[in-house]
Amino acid sequence: MPTIALDSCADEQIHIMFLVLQKFHCLVFRDDREEDMNIKYQHRDQAFHSFISTNNTYPLHLHKNVEITMVLSGKINISINGQDYVLSEGDMAIIFSNQPHSYKTIEKNQILLIFFDATFPGELFNHVPDNPVIPKHQMLPGLLTTLYTLYKEQCDNRLLKAYTSVVLGHALPLLLMKKVDYKKEVDLIPKILAYIDIHFLDHIDLDTLSKELGISKFIISRIFSEQFHISFRDYINGQRAAFAHMLLLSTTHPVTDIAFDSGFNSLRSFYRVFKKEYGITPNEFRRKVFED
Repeated sequence: MPTIALDSCADEQIHIMFLVLQKFHCLVFRDDREEDMNIKYQHRDQAFHSFISTNNTYPLHLHKNVEITMVLSGKINISINGQDYVLSEGDMAIIFSNQPHSYKTIEKNQILLIFFDATFPGELFNHVPDNPVIPKHQMLPGLLTTLYTLYKEQCDNRLLKAYTSVVLGHALPLLLMKKVDYKKEVDLIPKILAYIDIHFLDHIDLDTLSKELGISKFIISRIFSEQFHISFRDYINGQRAAFAHMLLLSTTHPVTDIAFDSGFNSLRSFYRVFKKEYGITPNEFRRKVFED
């Protein structure tokens, strides 16, 4: 396996930012007993980005970028579209646009992460793999580490694009690809989730979302049930509970104030949703925070 040196503290700073986003964008860790989705849409503006992460655990999220993960050492569990995979050293996975995925460290590990816009090397919106994992391959680890090095050296985007195409040229034939017919529907996902990210503290329901975005409420409901396996209402409540979780951690505001500041219209619904999400009541959680 080629080795990659972490240059100065840049990658560590990126990883710290990665962790900060988990807390302050309400990307919260889930109890192992809770398998229902608390998914977030992650905005990435760069056409290409890469870094190395150590002992990465990251909750369920999705983004428009294609993401390549390669294990440099150890093992990691990746969930992609509801399927769990365990990757070992040299294994890689390709996560396509708007595929819900999460990471969970199962032993010490280091992984290389590469993100690029789906249009960066060519159109990748219309196909997804049945199985996104590629076992350790003779050529791909070297190609990916070279691509990472080129990025760190701030080389021209044209060279990154060409090298990304070379990587995909070797990787995609190893995957069983299938055509997807829901491109238009998939394109709606970032629009819907971005709106919810801004307005989840307000009164929001399917009728409101449909009117504001000009999308049928039946399509919105189907996207949540078929793509995310969660109801629209449960998704909104999950966002509000995550926001309350952050306030309980970072402020001394009364629990009652936090409930209403987080978008809940009654204490009863707040306590019910919070306990479902975290396994304990808000008061129990706050006592635990102060004890720790």
